[in-house]
Amino acid sequence: MLQIKKNNIQGLPGYEIKIMEKKVSIQDLLDELNLFFEEGSLERLWPEGQQSCYGCDLCCHEPLPLTSIDVRNICQAQGINLTDAYKYLWVEAKENVIDITLRRTRAGRCIFLQPDSTCSIYKNRPFLCQTYICCHTTPQIEELRSQVVNMGMDELIRASILAFSSAGQALPLNRSHNARVNIKDWGKNKFTGKNNYSNILLKDVLSSDLFKHMLL
Repeated sequence: MLQIKKNNIQGLPGYEIKIMEKKVSIQDLLDELNLFFEEGSLERLWPEGQQSCYGCDLCCHEPLPLTSIDVRNICQAQGINLTDAYKYLWVEAKENVIDITLRRTRAGRCIFLQPDSTCSIYKNRPFLCQTYICCHTTPQIEELRSQVVNMGMDELIRASILAFSSAGQALPLNRSHNARVNIKDWGKNKFTGKNNYSNILLKDVLSSDLFKHMLL
C-alpha cells in the first residue's frame, strides 16, 4: 500500500514515502511508518549516535497539535470523556482561530512524559508523534502531516464545542485574544463520526495535488 524507504534528502540521509494504492488509510500510513522506524536503522540528526527513540525526549518539549481521533484515543486510554480530556489539553484562541495542543508542564515537558523520559500513552500517542523522527524528509511528507492535523483539529474543535455546550459550558480557553467561538465556523469533514484512523483514507484528507504527487 505504501513504499517507505531511505533516501538522500538534499544530500543528507533521510526517508521518503510513496503511496501505491488509492485506498490507503491514515492508519495504514502509521502502521508502515512505525514498522519502518523500528526496523529501518535511520541515521538520526540528534543526539549523536542515537539509533532508537527509546528514552529520547527531545521532541517532547514542543507544542503538539491534536486531531479528534488523537483525543479520542487519549480518552480511551485514560477512561474519560471528551470534556474531561481537557485537563490534558491546552487551548489558545485569537478571534476565530483556535489551536488545541497537548498540555505541557511548567518545565515545558509533555504532560504524558514520564521521569525516565518515556511516554505513558505510547501506544495511543498522537498522529504527529507517530509520524515524526529527527531526520530529513521530503516537503511532501511535512505537508501531509500538516493537512491531516489541520482537518483533524477542525473536527476536534467542532466536537468539543458541541460537547461543552451539551454540558452547559463554554469551550475552555487557556489563552485568548478577542476570542470568538462559534460552532458555525466549524463544519463537518472527513474526520466527523470517525472513531479511528483506519476509517479515514488519505485521499479524502490530502489535497488532490499532494495525493497525486505522492502516488506511485
